[in-house]
Amino acid sequence: MRGVVDCEYQDGEIRGLVFLCGMRGTGKTTEMDRLLSLCTGGVLFFDTLSKHAEVLRGYKVISSTRELETYLRVNRGRRFRILYQPRSGNLDDHFRAVCVLVRVCGFMIFAVDELDKLCGQRWGDSRMPPEFYHLVNYGRHERVSMIATARNPKAVARAYTAESEMRIFRVEERSYRDYFAERLGEEAAEQLASLPRFFYLRKVEDAPIERRGGPRGAFV
Repeated sequence: MRGVVDCEYQDGEIRGLVFLCGMRGTGKTTEMDRLLSLCTGGVLFFDTLSKHAEVLRGYKVISSTRELETYLRVNRGRRFRILYQPRSGNLDDHFRAVCVLVRVCGFMIFAVDELDKLCGQRWGDSRMPPEFYHLVNYGRHERVSMIATARNPKAVARAYTAESEMRIFRVEERSYRDYFAERLGEEAAEQLASLPRFFYLRKVEDAPIERRGGPRGAFV
């Protein structure tokens, strides 16, 4: 499914803001890859640590905003798969520039790996770059929806997590489970410490919490 639903751009299962959180190696990237594989339009994956070229097959690797702008001008509105890897220079500068291009181009899913490394007190009260803040709050007007992963949920700007669909994988850190208890409730948050690999709790607005996932390639 691709189109506009309740004023938000949807492609596959992704609509609005989606947040995947959990410890390293618990299945976040596998689930993100699965969700992105269902998209029929454009996908731009910001590879914060430049490490996913061997994981995300079929993506065009781009490492400069100039090349990205040229590619998006030609492929706007088409199906594309871009893996943006900021291999040199300042990471924050790369991210801010990419956010601007995403906003201008529109009609895509913007995926961000390790979002917790791109947020922080250096951005003031919003805790995120102004260019990303605009996408979080007004991206629906540009027909942009987003999906992001993080290990440390407390470092991610609250404006993103408060409005997002959550898929939370195993979390053993007590302070992180306490953080999720506010959204999931104490009982559900305690389950996070014992979730098997590739399993997660899914929370969407006021709907009941679901336990989903399964062995690699066998999602339910």
